[in-house]
Amino acid sequence: MTELARLPEAEIGPGLHASLQGLLGACFPGYPARSYFKIPPHFRYVVTTGATVHAQMGVELRVIRVGEQVLRTFGVVDLCVGDDHRGQGLASRLLDEVTGYAAACRIDFVILFADEDALYRRAGFTRVANPLTWVKINEHRTIGLARAVTPHELMVRPVGAAAWPTGEIDLLGHVF
Repeated sequence: MTELARLPEAEIGPGLHASLQGLLGACFPGYPARSYFKIPPHFRYVVTTGATVHAQMGVELRVIRVGEQVLRTFGVVDLCVGDDHRGQGLASRLLDEVTGYAAACRIDFVILFADEDALYRRAGFTRVANPLTWVKINEHRTIGLARAVTPHELMVRPVGAAAWPTGEIDLLGHVF
């Protein structure tokens, strides 16, 4: 039976990390040999059958600044579904789960970066073009600060009725 769980990153054991690393490596060619890309997420949604991981999505809790507004956000990172379970609605289910949890936690927006946007548009995300500042991290080292770059991959989904604000975004950390 397939199960979906929300797991704090600090409580995930070595066996599950190894399974997550395998899934991430299979879904994202060139992914580092670990279970996260830049830094570990705060928590993950994991879809499993027994010890087999079929899908995962990392989530980071982040306060960001947009213009003069400070927003509570969940940042989605590394959403992926194994080849043999694609087309079954797992990715949409994960996005619904994080959005529902965001509402319960009084989060303002769920945000993510994506090249391909069809799945995310169906889930209520829209592209935004605010200039963006973030901390550049590579292989566990801070290597600089990117300032006022306009990314074409940034997508947002409001959790409540608030509209996405105008102005420069300061992620107050790295890109998800």
